[in-house]
Amino acid sequence: MNLPKLPIRPTSPKECVDLYLQRLPANVFRWPHTSLLLTAYIAWPNARVGFDGFIAAFLAKFFQKFGKVTVVDESAKETSAEQSALERFGGVGAIAGPALDYLLGEITQMQPKWLWVADIFQMTVDMAHDDRIELRGGSSISKAIELCELETGLPGHSQLRRAWSGFRDVAHLLAASTHLAHEGLAYSPTEREASILKAIWTAPDAVLALAAGFQEFGLQPNAVRKKSSILRPDNVWRVPDDTKPEKPFVVRRRLTEAQLDFLSTRRARKEYIAIDAHTP
Repeated sequence: MNLPKLPIRPTSPKECVDLYLQRLPANVFRWPHTSLLLTAYIAWPNARVGFDGFIAAFLAKFFQKFGKVTVVDESAKETSAEQSALERFGGVGAIAGPALDYLLGEITQMQPKWLWVADIFQMTVDMAHDDRIELRGGSSISKAIELCELETGLPGHSQLRRAWSGFRDVAHLLAASTHLAHEGLAYSPTEREASILKAIWTAPDAVLALAAGFQEFGLQPNAVRKKSSILRPDNVWRVPDDTKPEKPFVVRRRLTEAQLDFLSTRRARKEYIAIDAHTP
């Protein structure tokens, strides 16, 4: 990712959460340029047109509202007729407004999928670090999706698969943002729902610090099968080195008893199928 260097680099999960919770009541955006870019990355990880269009429309609308930015050819003595005509009909802002509204509508539709992808990725981390169960084949996206299907309100297997496929290359950013969003929901009486965008705009430094740990985990080869990593090395949008903590860390949750029971049953079922397949 092409991001500006930030002055703060949190060094632990607790510091990330503390920064977010401290800033949440003020609702102040400290590094809007970084937050704007992060929003575009997670919304259109594989669509350059959407990415560029969102940034351009946002900036055009911003400049229209808070002040014009004019680029003048030093050799030009007067404004061109074309530019004058555009200004009479509202200027660039008249174009940017509807475009931005449309793209913001797309983002609104994406947000549930972001939460699904974050949960899938976080679940792979949780399985990998829970020593109460030994998984045949190790932690995997397939197992994570099956666990997520157990959660109340989550969609079916095919929808989760499609969401993962669409946002896989920014899953580490989504997992980091979702962790902060849930912490805000738990500790702030003013929060009504977990908002990935609020985390990105309130504490992009904390999001990037957490994402660096998720990224490191996601790029490791499967410890059991010695095959491909969860994140695709050639496609993932990587956290810039000058934004990473010196010692990356990963957030993990403790699996519930219901999740452990499901994984144990799943393992037994797979073993029985394998035995039946080799039984004459």
